[in-house]
Amino acid sequence: MTKNQFAYWYIFFILIVCGCSIEINQPTESAPPSAVETAPATSPVSIIPVTHVPITWVDLTLSGKLIYLTSSMENNASITSIQLLDLVTGDISIIFSAPPGAWIYYATISPDAKQMIMSYQPAPGANSASNRTLYSMPLDVPAPPQPFLTPPTADDHYTQVEWSPDGRYVYFVHYNHKTQEQGQFYETYEIFRMAYPNGEPEKILDRAFWPRLSADSSKLVYVSLDPVSGLNELFTANADGSNPQKINFSGSWIPDIIDAPLFSPDGHSILFSTPGPGQSYQPNWVEKLMGIQVAKAHSIPSDWWSVPVSGGTPTRLTNIQTINLFASLLPDHQHIASVSGDGLFVMNLDGSNLTQLISDSGVHGTVSWLP
Repeated sequence: MTKNQFAYWYIFFILIVCGCSIEINQPTESAPPSAVETAPATSPVSIIPVTHVPITWVDLTLSGKLIYLTSSMENNASITSIQLLDLVTGDISIIFSAPPGAWIYYATISPDAKQMIMSYQPAPGANSASNRTLYSMPLDVPAPPQPFLTPPTADDHYTQVEWSPDGRYVYFVHYNHKTQEQGQFYETYEIFRMAYPNGEPEKILDRAFWPRLSADSSKLVYVSLDPVSGLNELFTANADGSNPQKINFSGSWIPDIIDAPLFSPDGHSILFSTPGPGQSYQPNWVEKLMGIQVAKAHSIPSDWWSVPVSGGTPTRLTNIQTINLFASLLPDHQHIASVSGDGLFVMNLDGSNLTQLISDSGVHGTVSWLP
């Protein structure tokens, strides 16, 4: 190898190390073993608070509990857990703590508040695969998570799982690392649904992720993703994926990165996360060359916006410039609870009266309300 060749490859290596952008809050995936872990280690649902936070939201008269994901590092290993915040007392309890190296990506609660389904990646080991699998866990009795739906191969992943508000269906996103074609820099995401509890999975949408249902379970909102260009577009459809309708944005700025959409209580508008004007992300040449998955708005400082279902100019709801945004409606239909890179907060539907509940940079993934 000549000196010039050596210098070229050295610079190339440095650029890769410095320029790569991967999905945040994820452990490095190792080569998956052949078997899938039957159940992650756990302890019963905690009934004793492990910590307490001051109730800074007393004027909002909130009730019930919020279930959310959080993570930390211990002895160079990631520790993820599902925690429960009591909105009346300020007590925080642990529902489930995953083994070191395992990861919880997404969690959804059944409408009757008795079951939880999570997208879970077991810790690498001789008896577990490293792909994302759907696990279920009861919330009304102490019991460990159990496999709910196992991907067909170690290269298949299930994530972004959502329960329909009527309890009839479970929706989830599937992708496979090995199906990317030449020139494709993003995974090909697909939305499936299955009748609960014993239905068969059925694919209802191609090149789509972030499924959320309207309050009456009749409509679906989702984000499309072109696996070559990375372009995002916002769509609604019937609950079975039929009659997809693109939401057309107007005005001087059109968002090209869209994350975590959800319907407003009346179903007339969509809330979504986006970096905002001047902060759109384009993969650099190293990421394109190496086929590196970008994090999209989840790793770019973003805000909550809204747009009418019929389309129109997007309205900015917040000016917080934070990452990891994901929100759920509270049953009073006046507030949403949102996770962020700074912790957990609530706000009015129009973005006003934003109130911090928990300050914790380890909060990630999803948040759900529990009576």
